[in-house]
Amino acid sequence: MKLPLIAAAIALAASTAFANEPTATTATDPAATFKSLDTDGNGRISESEARAHAELSSGFRSAVADASSGMTMEEFNAWHASQKSSQTPPSN
Repeated sequence: MKLPLIAAAIALAASTAFANEPTATTATDPAATFKSLDTDGNGRISESEARAHAELSSGFRSAVADASSGMTMEEFNAWHASQKSSQTPPSN
């Protein structure tokens, strides 16, 4: 009887974790997304912090001038804008 309850609790926890993942391309407030990704609060998103966001993680190195020093808010804003423009459907 306890096994189904444990399985349900794990499934619920996993779905909640994915639901809370920051999504920079859909966020209405890029500054809030940046802040949520900058978990150490140093004003930069490190490559390891970027791993919490699949899209940012995959394009991290091409979006920053110096990956070893992290992504600045300005670089994040530029990346965010490029993601939004690449997702805009063509007008007819």
